[in-house]
Order: sequence, then C-alpha cells, then structure tokens
Amino acid sequence: MAFVSEPSSRTVGSTSTSKVHLFEQGSTNAKAVASAPGGWFGLGHRFFPKDLFVREGLTGSYITKEVLLGVTIGFAQVPESVAFAFLAHVRPHVALHAAWMVGLFCSLLGGRPGMVNGATGAFAAIIATFLPVPKVPGGNGEHVELLFPSVMLAGFLMLAASAANLSRFILLLPTPVMVGFCNGLAIVIGLAQLHPFHSEANASGWKEGFELLWMLVITAVSMLTMEFLPKVPLQIFKVIPSSLMAILVAILLEFAVVRPCGWRTDTIGDVSEFTSETAFPIPFFVDHPSTGYDLSKIVSSWSSVQSVLVQGVLLCVVGSIESLMTSEVVESFVKTPSEGDRSLFAMGLGNIVSGFLGGMGGNAMIGLSTINSLNGGRGRMAPTCTALVVMASVMGAYRLLNFIPVAALAGIMIVVVLHTFKWFSIAMVLAAILPKSMRDRLNLHRKVPRVEAFVILVVTVLSKQTNIAIAVLLGVSICAVAFAWDAGQHFKLAESMHGKVKVYDIDGPLFFTSANRLVKLLDPSRDPEEVELRFGEATLMDFTSVETLHKVALNYKAVGKSITFHTLNMSSQKLIEKANHLVRAIEYNDEAARLPSVPSFTDGFRCDPMAAEGVFERIVSGGGPKKASASAASPKEEVKDFEAEV
Repeated sequence: MAFVSEPSSRTVGSTSTSKVHLFEQGSTNAKAVASAPGGWFGLGHRFFPKDLFVREGLTGSYITKEVLLGVTIGFAQVPESVAFAFLAHVRPHVALHAAWMVGLFCSLLGGRPGMVNGATGAFAAIIATFLPVPKVPGGNGEHVELLFPSVMLAGFLMLAASAANLSRFILLLPTPVMVGFCNGLAIVIGLAQLHPFHSEANASGWKEGFELLWMLVITAVSMLTMEFLPKVPLQIFKVIPSSLMAILVAILLEFAVVRPCGWRTDTIGDVSEFTSETAFPIPFFVDHPSTGYDLSKIVSSWSSVQSVLVQGVLLCVVGSIESLMTSEVVESFVKTPSEGDRSLFAMGLGNIVSGFLGGMGGNAMIGLSTINSLNGGRGRMAPTCTALVVMASVMGAYRLLNFIPVAALAGIMIVVVLHTFKWFSIAMVLAAILPKSMRDRLNLHRKVPRVEAFVILVVTVLSKQTNIAIAVLLGVSICAVAFAWDAGQHFKLAESMHGKVKVYDIDGPLFFTSANRLVKLLDPSRDPEEVELRFGEATLMDFTSVETLHKVALNYKAVGKSITFHTLNMSSQKLIEKANHLVRAIEYNDEAARLPSVPSFTDGFRCDPMAAEGVFERIVSGGGPKKASASAASPKEEVKDFEAEV
C-alpha cells in the first residue's frame, strides 16, 4: 500500500494564529498594534505596559474627563463592594480593601486600559460556597482564615496562566455559556439580597412589622432612584452616579423620616461598623483587632488544605473568565487592542497582595467597565482614580459609610441583578422547547439549536446549585461535544470507478467522530485490486484519523489489495509526520508532495527526517543516493554511517 500526497491549495492567512485587530482608516491604533510587544510582556516592558509613561495625548480636557469619570465610578463602586462583602459572608472592609488594591494593580499594570477592577459578584459567589452565613450578623463566616491563602493561590495561578499565554483560550467560551454565566451570577447575587431581611429573633425567620415595611420602602426607593434618575433630562444627574444618589436618598429617608417616627432599620454601622481599626489593610496573619483569625485552621487538617486548593482554583478560573470577557466587551467599545496575558498578570499581582493584606480578591467589573467606556473612558487614569476613591473612602471617610442603610445596598444590587440577567434568553429557551405552532402563536422567533438553549439552562441552574466555575466548565464541555458530533455528521464518502481503479472521495473533517465511520464504510472484500482514497478538502485533525488510515491499510493488506491516499493538505501531512511512528502500516510515496521517501521495511520510522538524507536508502541498497561512497562500504561502515547521521 502506498501513500500519495499532492500539493493542495492554501488560502492566504488560513493558517495564521496571530490575533488581528481591525481599525478605522487613519486610526493611530494600527501603529500601536504593529509595535505591540511580543512574548509574555515584551522585551523592556515585562512589568510595565508601554502606555503607562506615555505623555502623548494628556490634554487638559482628557485629564478632566478621566478624573471625573474615575471619581464618579468610585462612588458607585463603594456601595457595590460592601454589598458583595455581605454576599461573600465577610466583613465590608475585607471587600473594600480588596477593591482598591486589585483595582490599582490592574489599572496601572493591566493590558486593558479603561477597564474597572475590584471586588466582584463572581468572586463573592464562589467564596459564599465555602463560607457559611456568619453566626453574628455583619461578621465573617466560619473558616474565613482559609479565604486569604486561597486568594493568594488564585493570584499565583493567574500569573502562571499569564506566563503560559492562556488568555487566548477565552475564544473557546461559547455565547450560550456566557449567557448562562451572566444569568447564574444574577440569580446568585439576587438571592443573596434576601439575607438582610432575615432575623433569628423572630419565629418566622424574617423581619416583621414596621421594620420590615420601612426596609421594603428604602429598598424600593433605592431601586427607583438608581434605575430612573439617569433618565431625568438634567445634566447634573448625568454626572452624579445613580448608586450614590440612591445611597444619599436612603440615608435621608432613614434619618429624616424613619427614626424621627420612632422606628429604625439596620445600617452598616449597626451590622458591621467601620472603625479606625479597619481603616488600613493588615496582613491576615498579624494579631490585630481587625483580624483575630485562627491561623491554626489553615493547616489543621487535609480538608482545610483541600478547601484552600479548590477555592483558589475556582477563584482563578472564574476571575480569569469574567476579566477576559469584560476585556472583550471594552475592546468592542473603544476599538483599541487588549493584552489578555498582561491583564491576567496584573490581576494575579493584585490578588496576591490583596490576600496577603486580608482582602477577598477580585477581578474585572463588567458593569462599571461598560459605564466607563460608554462615557468616553479610554485610558488608565479613570480606573486609577476609581481605585483611589475607594481607598480614600475606606481609610478616611469610613465613618460616613456607617450611616448607609443595609436595605439600600439590597436595592442597588437588585437593580444590578436586573441588568445582569439576560432576559432575552428566556424567549430563546422557550422557542427551543415549544413546537413551531406554539412559537408562531407566541411570536417567538429567536430560536437557536436546542443544545445551545440547553447549555444556557444548565449553566444558569448549576451556577446556583454548585458554583459558577463548575457550571461554566460543564457548559463548555457540552458545547464541545455537541460541536464534535455535529461536525462528524458533515463527513461524506462518494465512490466511483476509473477503469479498474475504484476511487473514494472524502469530504468533511476527519477526526475521532468521523474517522471510525470511515473504517465501516470501506469494504476491502468487495473492492477491486486497486483502490484510491482522495481527501480533497478533507483534513486529518487528530491521531484517531491517523490511526484510522492505519486500520484501513491493514484491512486492505490482509486481503492482498492495495490502497493509496491522495491530495492530503499540508496540515494533514505534518500531523502524519509527527504521529506516524506510532503506527506501522502507512507507507508514503513522495512523488507529488516531495515528502521523505521511506523504504517498506522501516515500519517504525515512517516519514522520519533522516529519510530526507537518504539514510534508509543506504541501509537497504548498500548505496542509495551516495552510490560512489557507499558501494565499497562494509556493513559495519554502513552502521557507523547511520549512527553518525543520527
């Protein structure tokens, strides 16, 4: 049996793996892409991005816009960070210190200017699966000591992912998984907002009476303020963040209406008071009034170590996924390139420092990053100012934070939930389930393949039942299996006779799904003495396809018939060259593709690079290409010559 390869046409750029960014004609960003550093962080720019110290474009209007945006978003980030702390079952200062530390590292050293980072709901959702609800309202959940080494481990894993250039694998995240990710995150955050309304003092387990009534009123007012105030046609409400206005309205309602009337609701000061002891970050292992952690629990048992490892991995996975997703969103707005690996690098450093100083860690905030981009934020200055505002709030203005009603934080986060959940996905799932007659009656025309609707549903549900990281990984796995199965169905095999030679034409990719079908479709017992298998545009995509050719060759050889393989493209040839030493029946003929010629007896050295130098020919024929020098050589000399070639 012989293998015939013929040169195949190649589309320009089809084999390129470099990322291409398109910009408008005349854009200066094209030069930035052309001069972008290669490798990990580029020579001379390993730790600091090129644009960090560039003064070009620093006009007065640019600085004013960026600073105002940063301050505005900073005031919006403070209440969100506190709310995420309650979601994660940790004290508020643990989240606020993490917010400004992670935000500062990522804004200065990250690969995506204009992206806001801090304590997020994704991190909080993972942490909440490891920390139980605090026994004392506003305190830390049990085993909080395990959180900080977990955050540091997540940071080191992010550094490793950055060094290995793993950010490119964000391209493997399908849209249904992203939709399910957002939906699951929204559900987790939304359910956590019920916690402020719980009360162990009452038999029902909930707040009762006028306290519950006023909490609902404050929550509703905060929601209405945050949602509709930006739509008021006044410039002042375009500048002041709606979340800040919602907090101010809630404080006014609490201290000007509720308490003068003889009632009260819980504020942050009542639940978890900010004090001078919590104003500055302290290493978690230092004995301090703001820490007081039992460090013996970290290494007390294997289960504790296992919890640290698992939590660290999950935080790394979820944080990396959300940050890279956010980076893609911001890139679509600002039309400037991103460096995903640098973003992971900066986020890893931020989380290491955050965990070391007793913070809960964090990653990119997709909501605030979108707000920054839509309002003209393009550089590093706005996110840096945001981090500095959060730092100033927790270090200098912490007394003011104690007056914020907890119900107001719940209202703000419910609005965030309503905007995070992808409501259109409900119609997509229904359209995939319902028959066509029902879809027409309900006017549902957003149908997607049922497996993708199933992925959305699975990721959404599992985000609540397990955790977001497991849900995302399972969603990607389902999409991958579905794609492999669907791609395998495009495999076609047509047969025809050319004189005494039977020709099979293959169309479609040949890999593990379709390769096994090829063996079953070919019947050596009924085929003539000579058979050709023409691949055309088909491509060998894995070792299973190579092994399949091995099986086909053996089947025809067993009945004394020959089969040749034709027109394999270059990528398929390279795959065979690398894997052929694992099979023992495929023989190559290099007349068309100029592949190395391999004698029939060297089954274990198929397509070896040494064949290009005529090593095997000299062994077989006693001369081969070097007849003059090899003709008089003895067998021992031939062996020595072969060893020298090796």
